[in-house]
Amino acid sequence: MEKPLALIVEDDRDIVALFRHVLDVAGYQTEIVLDGKDAMDRLGVILPHIVLLDLQLPRMSGVEILKRMREDERLKRVPVVVITAYAPYADSLPVEPDLLLLKPVDINQLSNLVQRLQVTQGSMNEPTYEDVTGMYALPFFNVRMTFSLERIKQSAFRRFGVLFAEVPQLEQMKEYLRDDEMNSFLRKLADQFRVTLRPTDTMTWLPEKGIFLTLIEDIPTPEAPLKIAGRVRDSMKRFLENNDRGLDLRPYLGVLLCDAEYDNAQQIMADLDFAREQLKAGLYTNPSIFDREMLNERR
Repeated sequence: MEKPLALIVEDDRDIVALFRHVLDVAGYQTEIVLDGKDAMDRLGVILPHIVLLDLQLPRMSGVEILKRMREDERLKRVPVVVITAYAPYADSLPVEPDLLLLKPVDINQLSNLVQRLQVTQGSMNEPTYEDVTGMYALPFFNVRMTFSLERIKQSAFRRFGVLFAEVPQLEQMKEYLRDDEMNSFLRKLADQFRVTLRPTDTMTWLPEKGIFLTLIEDIPTPEAPLKIAGRVRDSMKRFLENNDRGLDLRPYLGVLLCDAEYDNAQQIMADLDFAREQLKAGLYTNPSIFDREMLNERR
């Protein structure tokens, strides 16, 4: 399997050597560009799995590179780690990076991040989107979740959420519908899942488990995740009631609140599975909010 590619855009050769060592150990192939304009030209040719980007660069700033990447359909989903020595400058960025690291960079933090990404990103040839629903494929969702986890590790008081929704009777639907009809049904159900969410939210459909997931990266109030889950439930419920076929189709929804105690995306996915089982067993209201400590008490 070909190694994932990391592009290092940094004009300090000592920092470049350090980053390259960390990425090599984590299993990445690395490419180094010392100049902002050259980096943008190179991004027109390659599609890296991750970009480490300094903000202060000759000929074109890192800010401009980040802005252009986010405006480019081909590049906008590439994870970007911005590296700068100037915290106030970073706070005023017009485009938010996936992660911000301040110089001097904590090498242990960077090493842990890239090793987690190496596990979650999967094959370089893996599709970004799931075929039936058009939502993001699981490897990309796991990358986004890994970055969300890394951000809250920088601030122990923050949390993010993963909203899940499933309709347990979907397997029975396959007995009534042809494959093309089932795919059409799933696409319409997916539309109901995302209609009350933001277009920029990261969503995925896991066909092997029959669940929809989305990241809630900003939680303005403690009540917000439950309100979001309630809106999604109501939208999906209306659609299912009109397409029931006597199966008593109903969506089960919950939100797992994730804190800095999670080590990786795999632990979060395991807790999501446990929360789903608890909800379907009728042990919680539908929808419900879960967190790590609550689930540990149930085990």
